[in-house]
Amino acid sequence: MGRSRRNKRSPNKIGETISNETFKKVVLVVGIIIIACVGIMGVRYWQDNQKLAEQRQKLDKQIESIFQAEIPQEETQEKEEDTVIHMAVVGDILCGNLMLEDAKMGEDYQFTSMLEGVKEYTEAADIAIGTMETNFTQKEYSGNQEYNSPVSFAQAVKDVGIDVVSTAHNHSLDYGLDGLKQTKQNLEEIGYTVVGTKDSVEEKNYILQEVSGIKIAFLAYTYGFSNESSIKEEEKQYVNVFSLEQAMQDIQAAKEEGAEYICVIMHWGEVNATKASEEQKQIADNLVQAGANMIVGSHPSVVQQMEMKKNAEGEDCFVAYSLGNYISSLSSENANLEIILDIQLRKDAQSGKVILEKVNYIPIYVLDNGKNAENRYTLVDMQETARKYASGETKEITRRTYDKLMEGLEKLEEIIRRQS
Repeated sequence: MGRSRRNKRSPNKIGETISNETFKKVVLVVGIIIIACVGIMGVRYWQDNQKLAEQRQKLDKQIESIFQAEIPQEETQEKEEDTVIHMAVVGDILCGNLMLEDAKMGEDYQFTSMLEGVKEYTEAADIAIGTMETNFTQKEYSGNQEYNSPVSFAQAVKDVGIDVVSTAHNHSLDYGLDGLKQTKQNLEEIGYTVVGTKDSVEEKNYILQEVSGIKIAFLAYTYGFSNESSIKEEEKQYVNVFSLEQAMQDIQAAKEEGAEYICVIMHWGEVNATKASEEQKQIADNLVQAGANMIVGSHPSVVQQMEMKKNAEGEDCFVAYSLGNYISSLSSENANLEIILDIQLRKDAQSGKVILEKVNYIPIYVLDNGKNAENRYTLVDMQETARKYASGETKEITRRTYDKLMEGLEKLEEIIRRQS
């Protein structure tokens, strides 16, 4: 009898069956994974859109004023006859080595594209001020250690609306007395009003500017110099190095000359410190009691807190310890977070008294587009740029940059409103 062949299958057919079953399982698993991934991506996309929508609502709201004077409603009609001016204030204006590389065009330099993004705020002001923390001499250009920049940089800054600059800073004498005088001359030939350094020791330590009928005195001082050991004592007399006694004399002299409002520009504090030092606070207290109405600081390269102080007459005096850098190519933490102050002054039509009515700030950001970009460094309005991205109006920035702007806005708000 032959052997039974019941349920007999060839090895090939068994292998094919196993392979088919395995393939089906693999397809099923892959399908499940794909569906899960799509589902997760969908949830994340929905969550991301929800987050953007929430952030967009927040960005659509105006940043609250740092200060708003209380004006009785019954005086509103009378107040409409008053003189109101807007003053824009920026921090240190720097020209780093990477900015010099980015701006180089043949034998010339082109800085305009770096500054145009936020020029509406300085151009719209009745007067705009800042600290020009570089020199303009015939020496080799440098954005590190000894600061020296092309005159075209100063021209670009002037073209976006800056009117008054302080040249009292720690690099004022990087190129000696000749460099100081050459810098001042170059700036004045462009059309700047310069305060903080002098052509002769007999010059006043302040300037008096009339803005729409309001006489504002600007005083500027520096804590000292980076190259202190190499500077001669007679050279220092051409720079306003801070001393309380001298500042008190200057404030009094400015008032006697007719100043109705006193603005002091201070180059002070610790580099990279987002909190004002006790020394800064003490100097601010002394200046307010000496008659200063407003103090704006520079040098730390980062933004510091702001506060209102009362003088001996009980009047409001505004102190911004540091506005950061208006423009720079520094890569240290928080160095690309900047602000422009919008300060509103009102002169009473009847009494002639000038008061601080309102202080707002515009957060700005030094955007580094990369060394291969056509324009590497550009100043952008943080709030408006982030709002446009969140609403889908623009894709000119990446999501990573958007997140940096949002983080920066929160950080600035925290720093500015920090209690002393």
